[in-house]
Amino acid sequence: MTEETQKNHFLLLVDDEPQVLNSLQRLLRKEKHYIVQTAGSGQEGLERLKKMETPVSLIISDQRMPGMNGSEFLEQAKQIYPDAIRFMLTGYSDLNAIVDAVNKGEIHRYITKPWNDGDLKLQIRQAIQQYDLVEENRRLQAVTKEQNVKLYKLGRSLEKKIQARTEELTEKSEKLARLNKELELNLHNTIRAFAALIDMSFPEISGHGQRVSVFAKDMAIWFDMPAAEVKNVEIAGLLHDIGKIGLPKSLINKSEKNMDPAILSLYKKHPETGQDILTFIQGFEAISQLIRHHHERFDGMGYPDGLAEDTIPLGARILAVSDTYDKIMNSGEEKGRYISLYLKSRDIASPDLSQDELLSQAAMHHLKSNAFSVFDPDVVKAAIEVLKEKGDGGPIKERVLDVSSLVQGMTITRTLYTDSGRFLLPYHTVLTEAAIVKLNTIHANDPISRIYVEKK
Repeated sequence: MTEETQKNHFLLLVDDEPQVLNSLQRLLRKEKHYIVQTAGSGQEGLERLKKMETPVSLIISDQRMPGMNGSEFLEQAKQIYPDAIRFMLTGYSDLNAIVDAVNKGEIHRYITKPWNDGDLKLQIRQAIQQYDLVEENRRLQAVTKEQNVKLYKLGRSLEKKIQARTEELTEKSEKLARLNKELELNLHNTIRAFAALIDMSFPEISGHGQRVSVFAKDMAIWFDMPAAEVKNVEIAGLLHDIGKIGLPKSLINKSEKNMDPAILSLYKKHPETGQDILTFIQGFEAISQLIRHHHERFDGMGYPDGLAEDTIPLGARILAVSDTYDKIMNSGEEKGRYISLYLKSRDIASPDLSQDELLSQAAMHHLKSNAFSVFDPDVVKAAIEVLKEKGDGGPIKERVLDVSSLVQGMTITRTLYTDSGRFLLPYHTVLTEAAIVKLNTIHANDPISRIYVEKK
C-alpha cells in the first residue's frame, strides 16, 4: 500500500489527565494517516465510540480513572468495536488491573507509565499493521466467496481460460524472482501472520501446519528439488489448512468417513478455497497450486480435480504424506486404533518399543499400506528415509517446558496459547527477558501448561 493510497486510521485516547492526553497527541501529531480523538473518562469514550461513523482502529485507555476504570471501559468498547486493537496504560503495581483487562477487555498490549516514546510509536504502528492484516484477510475471504460463485456459474467452459491465466501468472512469477529476494523479510512476516491466524482459528490443531511444513521440506530436499520449489513446499505445508478458516470447528478433527454427504461436500472445498485466498498474493501461484492438490490421490480418486500419479504436482504428493503422518502421530484417542492395526498386521502381542516409537511404526505402516492407492510409493519411501535420518528427533526437534524453565534466547516451535485457549505468541518467536516476564504474569492467572521450544 503506497503512501498515496494508505487509508486513515481513527485512534481514540482515553485518560482523565489532560497532560497525558496532550503528550500522546504530540507523540502522534506527525503521523500522517492517524486521526486522533480524545476522551476524559470511560463514559465519554463510550459515547464517542457510539457516535463515530468510521470504525476505530486503535483504542488506548488509562486504567485508573474515576467512575469507570480502564478495564470496564475496554470491556464495553469491545462490544461496540470488537475489531479495534486495545491498549491499556497502567502503573507497574496494577497487576490485578492488567489481568482484569486481559480477561474481560481482551487487550492486546499493556503499557506502563511512564512510556518510552519510540517504543510506544512502534507498538502503535505494529497494532495498526495487525488491524490492516485482519481487515485485508476479511476482504480476501469476501472476494474469494464472490469469485467462487462466479466460477461455479461459468462452469467448465472457462477451464482453458483459467489454465491460460495460471500459466501467465506462473511466467510472471518467474520474472519477479529477483524482486522476491528483496521482499523476503516481509514475505516471512506475512507467512507467520497467516500461520498464526490458522492456529488462532483452530487451537486444537496448533502446530500441525509447522510440523507438516518441516517434514515436507525435508522430503523435498531428499528428492533434490530446486531451492525455489523446496521453499514453495515448505510454505504450502505451513498454510495447507488455510482454506478451513470459516468451516465449523466440529469438522476439523472429524474423519471424512463420518461426515454426511452435504457436510463432506462443504469440507472438500477447502483446498480450492485455500488456493483462492493465496492466489491474490503476488508470487504465491505455485504455492496455491500445491494447496489445491494436497488431497488428490495417487489412484485418481481424490479431490478436487481427480488427478492421478505424476499429473499431481510432486510437492502436493509430498504434502499428502506429511499431512497424514502428522495427523496419525497427534491423533489423540485415535492413536490406539492405529497401533492396534499395526500390531495385528505384524501378529505382535507385546512389542519392545516406546509409545512414540510404536506410534511412528504404526503411522509408517499406514502409509505403506496405502502406497499406490492414496500415496505415491516414492514419496512414502522418502518419508521412511527422512525419519531414519532424523532418528529420535522426528520431523521437528523440540522439547516441552513449563513457564518457569524458559530462558532468554529460546525459540518457540509452536504457536503459544494459554490452557483456556487465549493466543499469546506465534511460532518461531525468540523469547526475550521481557516476554518471559509477561508470560509468567499471565500464567499466574491463566495457566500455560505446555510450551514447545527448539531442541538444541
